[in-house]
Amino acid sequence: MSSLVWVQIGEVDDLKLLQAMIGVTIIACFQALVLSRFMPHPWLWILSTFVAWLLMGESSLGLIGWFAPRTELTMVRLTTGLMLGGTAGLWIGCWQWFILKSFIHKSYLWIFISSITWSFALSGGWMVGGILHSITHLFLGEVIGLVLVWTLVGMQTGIALSYLLKK
Repeated sequence: MSSLVWVQIGEVDDLKLLQAMIGVTIIACFQALVLSRFMPHPWLWILSTFVAWLLMGESSLGLIGWFAPRTELTMVRLTTGLMLGGTAGLWIGCWQWFILKSFIHKSYLWIFISSITWSFALSGGWMVGGILHSITHLFLGEVIGLVLVWTLVGMQTGIALSYLLKK
């Protein structure tokens, strides 16, 4: 989450793939540190996460979660966040599942968890960011919304992964 603030937050046109990939790699490294107790090759988690985000960043989906939408319409932010967040979570979850499937029973649940988590976190964060931006007229409101996205994703996926690892 701190990489989100340190690397770059912006609007779609401002964001460069390199900055986002640095942030994603930092996040994946911390996740791999936690997973290293349970998996033989935690670097594979970093690689799968990196590849997922790289391919997603180069696709029409883009770097979801690293930018703020330009509209202030709450319903557009909600519906778009639900759809794009779900798609991004599905994509990331599938790539990470390739690593989890060899040592976690019912690892396929990770794909659904990732998709649902990203869907609700992105739409919620985008809505909060839009509301704060419209009240304050400062881009800082959007930053707070994006920090909320990554906080929710980190907490929810961390809890879910802990549950799957216990099983």
